[in-house]
Amino acid sequence: MTLRRCWSHPLIPGLLLLLTALARPWLEASMARHMALELPALFIVGWLSARHLRPAAGTPFCAWNQEGIPALLLASLITLFWMIPLALDAAVLDPAVAVLKVCSVIAAGLLAGWCWPRLHLIVQALFLFNWTAMNLLIGILYIGAPQQLCSTYLADDQLWAGRGLITWSMVAMGGWIGWWVFQLRRRLR
Repeated sequence: MTLRRCWSHPLIPGLLLLLTALARPWLEASMARHMALELPALFIVGWLSARHLRPAAGTPFCAWNQEGIPALLLASLITLFWMIPLALDAAVLDPAVAVLKVCSVIAAGLLAGWCWPRLHLIVQALFLFNWTAMNLLIGILYIGAPQQLCSTYLADDQLWAGRGLITWSMVAMGGWIGWWVFQLRRRLR
């Protein structure tokens, strides 16, 4: 079984969600793990689920999201919201907000997973550059903030969370560029 077929198995998103739920206390004990591990894992659960949960043709969602841009914009706004320190604090302190976080981040991954394959290369680049710049900026702000931004986490956690966001930005951009280089090389053969 190839790696691609393994990741496309319908049980993988559920297993990843189960592992994330079991590791939740450990993940949320640190701002860096919360932002750099838990939130991306939830997004990936949604992204992987998008292969198996498609919106029915002719639904209002499909009419609203014809080109994929509205849903991808909503996914970007959801990920931006959960980078706000007050939102992270609320997700740790209030179980209802924690459930909202899990559902919304999975939904963001689902929306992005539905839209991404249909987007033109230029639109993908636009959204990825925007998301990368957003993560870089927030990561730099977390690193350079003179005071603690999240009341539930220590200032040292904030530094590591900023580094995690910057790392994810570089990984996402490098992975996307590498994927397109691979695609171009394959087409030229």
